[in-house]
Parts: sequence; structure tokens; C-alpha cells
Amino acid sequence: MSVSNFRKAVGITAAVLFLTAAGEVKDLSVLQAAVTYTRDNMERAQAAHESDTREVQRQQQIVADKKKELEEQTRQLDEAQKNAEQSQQQYLTAKEKYEKAQSALDAALNKK
Repeated sequence: MSVSNFRKAVGITAAVLFLTAAGEVKDLSVLQAAVTYTRDNMERAQAAHESDTREVQRQQQIVADKKKELEEQTRQLDEAQKNAEQSQQQYLTAKEKYEKAQSALDAALNKK
């Protein structure tokens, strides 16, 4: 419901209630029309509220799912970083052994 329609409904409702309280509504069809109009507005507002509430719940679920996904991605990143550190250490150790072996071979070849 737009703001102008809401204001119009409130205005009509207030006028009907004022006239009813003052005892000036003589035609029941006018009162019945006002009741029907305000009930319809109430039902539309309720439907909009229910729809908005469902949307909030849907968005909350999306956020919760994204948080879980982020936690899993963070765990995988941590594991990948740990593996990269371990493989770097293995590479450096293997490189050092290779260089020692190569030096020993070069020294042996130079003695001959």
C-alpha cells in the first residue's frame, strides 16, 4: 500500500469513526462500505507484512548459508596454506640434499 493510499484509508476511517461516534451516520450502507474498505486495506497490509516477513527469513537463511560457506572456504584456505608451508620445507630440504650430492659429485670428478 502506498503512503498516499494509506493516508486516504486512515482519513476515511477516521471520518467514519468520527461520524459514527457523533451519531451522524444514518446510512448503514456507507458504514458497511467503510468497514469493507478498511478490512480490505487491513488484509492487504497483512499480506504485505507476511510477504516481507518471508523475505526476511529467506534472506536470513541466505546469510546463514553464506556464513557456513565462508567458514568452509576459510578452513580450506588454512589447510592449503599449511600444505604449502610443508611442501616448501620439503622442497628446501630436498634442494639442500641435491646441492650437497652435486657438490660431492663435482668434487669427485675434479679429483680424477
